[in-house]
Amino acid sequence: MKLPLPAAGLPPGSTWSSLGLGAKIALAIAAIVFLAWLGVYRIDAGHVGIVKRFGNVIDVVDPGLHYKLPYADTVEEMEVRERAFSIDLDAASQDPLELPIKVTVNWLVKRAQVKDLYVQFGSLDQFEKRIILPRLNDAVKGVTSRYVVNDLLRKRVEYRDLSMKVFEERMPEDVQITGFSIVNIGFPPEYTKAIRDKQVAREQAETEKFVLDRQRLTSTQVTQSAEAQRDADKARADGRAYEIKVQGEAQAEAIRVMGAALAQNPLVVEYKKVERWGGSFPTTFMGGDAGANTLWSLPGQSVGQPAAGTTTRATR
Repeated sequence: MKLPLPAAGLPPGSTWSSLGLGAKIALAIAAIVFLAWLGVYRIDAGHVGIVKRFGNVIDVVDPGLHYKLPYADTVEEMEVRERAFSIDLDAASQDPLELPIKVTVNWLVKRAQVKDLYVQFGSLDQFEKRIILPRLNDAVKGVTSRYVVNDLLRKRVEYRDLSMKVFEERMPEDVQITGFSIVNIGFPPEYTKAIRDKQVAREQAETEKFVLDRQRLTSTQVTQSAEAQRDADKARADGRAYEIKVQGEAQAEAIRVMGAALAQNPLVVEYKKVERWGGSFPTTFMGGDAGANTLWSLPGQSVGQPAAGTTTRATR
């Protein structure tokens, strides 16, 4: 007994032997095309294809159009572009203070290590969960414990670079770390308030210092002005004293010269008397050679004649 051929397009109730040659060729071509269509697959850019035959990895193919054995081979895509993985963790500083920290790591799978990574972890998500997450968490917490909170603020770049270095040392060679970012470091409200109060106090101290410096400058300017005025007054007094001294010395020298001249020429005094005399005798005399006090009143017209009505009195 012959069973009907379960081929696509075969008329119901027909058998393979009952078909003509042309129908058989057409069916064979259709079957080949169908099988070929089942074996063709495509890999997108930024990915590679993991080809497995009966579950065993046999090849890794690049982006493009490829062919596999239908039903025997299966293909899974794996991304080889840069990926970003972020975690939020709580790390204690050296103080110690518990700080919420958010970290982002950029990484990618090395093309030559795709097969090994797939065999060990199956997918990139599993690799992130099993490898990146615990090691990143441990690396960041370990580095954070080396710093006090103030240093985490002032040395953030150093803290980030050291965390990245420690993390890279713990990662397998299957991946490449392309970036490491400390996205955010949170601080307790009490610490934030303390920093704000400290900053306010610092600003107030700076303001007070500025005021004191300004007052000190003003005082210095006043002192310098007073000293300058004092020096100027002293200079003027010294100049005046010197001037008086020079004048006194000049006058003394003049008197000395005059005295010397008079000593050598005594008649000069008599000459000066005659020069100053106007030619008139005085109208009143007091005293006398005989010791009598005599008062004479002489007219101005003639010498030696008493004026009319004038009396002469002599007393002893």
